[in-house]
Amino acid sequence: MKMKRWSLMLLTLVIAAVTGCSGVKEASSPTTGSEPAAKETGVELGANGPVEIDFWHIQATIYGDAIKEIVAEFNKEYEGKVVVKEVFQGSYDDLNKKIRAALQGGGLPAVAMAYESDTLEYMKADKIVALDSFIEDPKYGLSKAELNDIMPGVLARQRIAAYNGKTMSWPHGNSSLGAYYNAELLQKAGYDKPAKTWKEFEKQAIDIYEKTGVPALVLGNGTGYGTYGGSFRTWLRTYGIESIKEDLSGVDLDNKEAVELATILKNLVDKKAIVLAQDTEQEFTNGRAAMEFGTTARTSTKLDLIKDKFKWGITLIPQGGAKEPVTELYGGNQVLFKTTPEKELAGWLFLKYFAGPKAQAIYAEKTGYFPATKSSIETELLKKDYTTNVQKQQAFAEVFPHATISVPTAASRVVNDAVNVAVQSVFAGKATPEDAFKKAQADASKAFAQYK
Repeated sequence: MKMKRWSLMLLTLVIAAVTGCSGVKEASSPTTGSEPAAKETGVELGANGPVEIDFWHIQATIYGDAIKEIVAEFNKEYEGKVVVKEVFQGSYDDLNKKIRAALQGGGLPAVAMAYESDTLEYMKADKIVALDSFIEDPKYGLSKAELNDIMPGVLARQRIAAYNGKTMSWPHGNSSLGAYYNAELLQKAGYDKPAKTWKEFEKQAIDIYEKTGVPALVLGNGTGYGTYGGSFRTWLRTYGIESIKEDLSGVDLDNKEAVELATILKNLVDKKAIVLAQDTEQEFTNGRAAMEFGTTARTSTKLDLIKDKFKWGITLIPQGGAKEPVTELYGGNQVLFKTTPEKELAGWLFLKYFAGPKAQAIYAEKTGYFPATKSSIETELLKKDYTTNVQKQQAFAEVFPHATISVPTAASRVVNDAVNVAVQSVFAGKATPEDAFKKAQADASKAFAQYK
């Protein structure tokens, strides 16, 4: 009982911390008392049979299982009125490419997962629905209590300044970039947890390799899911550097902080304290690397893969001297595409359901994503899950409070590509960190200009 009480107290404190550090510049809420009252949609679902809609997503394995369970629960609750068909579309890039094609040739789904950069792209094409009229709808909308139940940082993601005062997306799932660590390997080298700063991490990583014979860290190999672009940009944020300027005036990659970080990592690669691999999770979970930097959404998978092989944990990534600790807030949102009034209403009801406490508890328990709603934490499902699986609770306590999104723009992908090439060239010894990031600055700036 003491353990359960302590767990609940800790979760309460963490929720308070998350509330105060979303890090997202939120536009003024469009749902204020000064706005005129919303009108009912006038659409009656089920009058001519259930409305069928597609939901395009990128989640397979346990994540896909969670989607299937939530969709099945929704279809049961709205039987005779709405039928959601969930469609797996591969990676985010695959999904975005298919939506781009549908933007031109037709066949858009009602609902799809999307990051902020995707949402901005679809806004530019004028193909997605602003959700404020649905939120305010007296029949199908959200009460003040329901809005307040959504984590402030999560809600702010749906109303960033670039959305011009509108709510252009809705919560799906949230995770963060954390540092997974093999506690037993670290202890053999004389450490309890990963180093708090990058400079300390450089020494720690060499110590771990020399004293255990196991690489301290596994990183991707620069291809597929192992690209460096987004990750390196997050690591750079720990120095207080936003590689895409907050006013969207350009990029900032040619700086001493990027050179310092790339130099540290190159030194560790050369000394074999960092190993590069296509599948970083396999290296970590099989004890072939002492640490892995990855999304907290993989905590459930880690629990299943590691079992009792070794003791492990997850904490914040090393920091570079920013004013406040920071890591990346991951996890897509969902957008509602312009289709028909019936499908738009059906799509909104699915968005609302997916972001509600029941669905979010299912999603968090199965996957390791953090719930979007505060009340999900109080469900028996999550209370039991976080008490039993302490690493999931550790991620929620030590990583999530410091997670914020990077500057959202549709140009993120091209900037990531330039950074990935730079890091690959440094690791391969084809360019110095200075030269690599001068070139990244030039290449990213040129590509970025096309999005202005």
